[in-house]
Amino acid sequence: MKKRIKVVKFPKKIGHKYTPIELLPLELLHTKYSLHRRLKVFHHKGCVCVKCGIEGVHLVKAMSRSGAVHVDLYTADFKLMTIDHIIPKSKGGLNHISNLDPMCSRCNEKKGDKI
Repeated sequence: MKKRIKVVKFPKKIGHKYTPIELLPLELLHTKYSLHRRLKVFHHKGCVCVKCGIEGVHLVKAMSRSGAVHVDLYTADFKLMTIDHIIPKSKGGLNHISNLDPMCSRCNEKKGDKI
C-alpha cells in the first residue's frame, strides 16, 4: 500500500512576515522542541488556543528578512499560535510555564495586557 503524502500550500509570507522553508512533523514539539524556550508551552499545555479553541496543526520552519531561521506553530489556515502570559509581564507576570498558555495570535492581540 502506498503512503499518501500530504501536500500543504504555504502562503508566501506567514507569521511575522517570514518566508516558509519547510513543514516539520508536529511530533517534533514533543521531542526536539520539548525544551525550546517558547515551543515547550505547546509540548506541556497542548496546541489549542485557551480562548477560542482553534488548534495549531502546522510546525513550520521559516526565515526572517535578516536570514534568521525560526520555528513556529500555525493553525490550518496559517494563523500564528502564540504564547500568552496569563498575568501579563507589565503587571508582574513571570515567564514561568505556570504563567503561560497557548493562544492564537488573534485572541492574544485582543487580550493585550489584560488579566
